[in-house]
Amino acid sequence: MKVQSYRTLARFIQKTENFLLGNEVVNNLFWETLSGLVKVPSSSVWAGVIIENGEIKLCAIRTEANYLLISSGKNIYLEHLIQYFKRKKWKLKGVSGPRQGSLFFTKIWLKGISEQVEGRRDFGIYESPKKISQWRNDSTKQYSIKAVGNNEWPRARLWAFNFACESNPPLNGSALVLMAKKMMKNQSLFFIQSANFETCGMAGFGRETPSYFVINLVYVPVEWRNQKIAQKLILDLVHFTQQEKKKKCILFSDYQEGGNLYQSIGFKMVSKYAERMF
Repeated sequence: MKVQSYRTLARFIQKTENFLLGNEVVNNLFWETLSGLVKVPSSSVWAGVIIENGEIKLCAIRTEANYLLISSGKNIYLEHLIQYFKRKKWKLKGVSGPRQGSLFFTKIWLKGISEQVEGRRDFGIYESPKKISQWRNDSTKQYSIKAVGNNEWPRARLWAFNFACESNPPLNGSALVLMAKKMMKNQSLFFIQSANFETCGMAGFGRETPSYFVINLVYVPVEWRNQKIAQKLILDLVHFTQQEKKKKCILFSDYQEGGNLYQSIGFKMVSKYAERMF
């Protein structure tokens, strides 16, 4: 068993793509992270893998800000990675990845020191159903989706900021607005409108992998809640990707209790995900 690091991200991408695709839903954040790092290269970024018997068993990226992204992989490989980091005397500010792996890494890395509670986030990753016809009834078809443009941006900007403020814990409002702006420029941010052309909600695609679009910024204002607007919007987005892009959808949800709205429309939770700060 050994740690293999790569001098260039291009080499890392080439060598790890098949491994990451083997569990594409769980490893989906690697595509976004790598895309951003390739656009803005940094010598302080580290990308590497654990190899055993000639096969990749775990992938990891340490960002410029000293946060670690880990792929799916067994604890024994995480332990080997931790030992490597300790020998390098690297300092980390946090870790994100599949929940079991993130929690194990945190426990071993901190050696009993408490993690930062405010940096604790847990999600479920949900995958869209192969067929959605049984969930798209007549009431759903009374609504339509519209791409957000410059004329719609003021409302979208406000809703993105509200989304950040209403999240638990609250998110960075400026960062969410910037993400919404990027989604709009990519024609990946949408409003849902009623038959009377009333704007009822917002959602879009924040990133994509080779086989999936990742749904982000699902927001419905207070006056339109409890009318299944979010479900209608998400089903329309799923239908759009299946028909036009030939891809499926995934999304993250921090709602871990019963009655999850995504499961109610056929989404299946395929993994739990966790972020921890040190």
